[in-house]
Amino acid sequence: MISDMIYDNMIELRSRLLKINAGTVLDVACGKGDFLKFALRSFNSYRMAVGIDADAESLLKARQNLYEYPVSFVLGSALSMPFLEESFTTVTLSNALHHIEDLSKLFSEMIRVCRPDGFILVNEMINDSVSEYQESHILYHHYVSELDNLLGHYHRETYSEKELLNLVKEYNLKISDSFVHEDCSKDYLNPGEIDGMADRMNQKVSLLKNTDSYYFYLNKARDIEKKIRNKGVHRPKHMTFLIKPVRP
Repeated sequence: MISDMIYDNMIELRSRLLKINAGTVLDVACGKGDFLKFALRSFNSYRMAVGIDADAESLLKARQNLYEYPVSFVLGSALSMPFLEESFTTVTLSNALHHIEDLSKLFSEMIRVCRPDGFILVNEMINDSVSEYQESHILYHHYVSELDNLLGHYHRETYSEKELLNLVKEYNLKISDSFVHEDCSKDYLNPGEIDGMADRMNQKVSLLKNTDSYYFYLNKARDIEKKIRNKGVHRPKHMTFLIKPVRP
C-alpha cells in the first residue's frame, strides 16, 4: 500500500463489520496491517486471523502493529497463496486491488481459500465526486503510482465506481452486497498525516536520483506538498463489495 490508511473514521464500514461473525480471517496484501487491525476491532466476533503480503518490511511493521491480536503473518504472493482450499471463513482485501495486475489470478485464489459458507470483502478507494480535499489525496496517489510504475512496480491509478462495477461483471463475481462510504473525519490539515505523505513522496523520488527524471518529479512532489499544506487533504470515498465464493 502507498501509505498508512486510517480506517477508524469509516463509520459506515465499521457498522457493517459489527454485524459479522468472521470466524477464521485472511487479510490478503495486508501491508502494515492497518485494515486488518480495524477489521478485528470491528467484527462482532472472530476466532483467529492471518495476514499475507509479499513485502517483508511491511509484514514486520504489521507484526508490531498487531502484537496484541491472535494474528499470524505469512510472506507470500496473493496470486499463489500457501493455504489449503476452503481454509478461511472471511477473506479481505483493502486498498490493494490497484497494486495487483493479474486480477483473474487474484480473485481465483481468494475464492479458492474461502469456505463456501464464507465471504470475500473487497474495499477500494474510488475517484468519484471528490471534494477539493479528496482531490489532493487523489493527486498524491496518482503521483506515487506514476513513480512506482517508472521504477518497475505495477501501481494503477485510482479506480472509479464504474470501473469497479465493470470488474465485477468481467470476472463474474457473485456480489451479495456493495456500498460506497467515506471517512467521517474533517481534520483536513492533520500535520502528522501531511508530513507522512510528504515523506513518502520524498522517499520515492529519491530512488530516481542520478536519472534524467529526478528534478522533474522532485519539483512535482514539492508542488503537491505545497497544495496539501495550503488546502488540506482528505481520504477519498471507498467502495466495498461482499462477494460469495462461487467456484466456476
